[in-house]
Amino acid sequence: MRAIVFLLLASCAADGEPWSGGPLPDRLALASADEGVYPDTSVLADPGNPFALGAIADATIWDVQSRGGPVAGFYAWSTQLARGATGERQFYAALDLKAIYQLDKADDLEAVRQHAIRGYQAVLDYFPTSVTYDATGTIAYDLATPSVLAIQELGGTVAGGWVIVTTSDGGQKAVRR
Repeated sequence: MRAIVFLLLASCAADGEPWSGGPLPDRLALASADEGVYPDTSVLADPGNPFALGAIADATIWDVQSRGGPVAGFYAWSTQLARGATGERQFYAALDLKAIYQLDKADDLEAVRQHAIRGYQAVLDYFPTSVTYDATGTIAYDLATPSVLAIQELGGTVAGGWVIVTTSDGGQKAVRR
């Protein structure tokens, strides 16, 4: 069953006409070998990408992430990543790929799993000090630690000397050795 979500938020940015809602995809068919993994920008030419031709504001991306499903979230984050790379955008594109894989929302699940692993590795390789914020927008947390843990959970091998260490308070933290 194809879920269709209508988002009515208008958004603005410098890339095309503002995206103001419409049907969102429920299954992913990757259009290229590196789609959604920095520095690739092929998501902008993917015919399944509802955001490829329109501008999308950060507030809209968060709305898509919370209510549009992981396929729509992947397209939103990957589109913004292609237009202006940040670690947060790469992390959430990989997070949505992981969810697509776990929820069986693609025909080629192995390709999606590999893309997710490479997306998380891209966070470590290109954006190792990136952070994101909690729901209040005030408390930042690093993206390296959940990226390493996600690669391991997906059965991948973390490259670049990254390991998980136990902190003095019993938590986990990714460090590069």
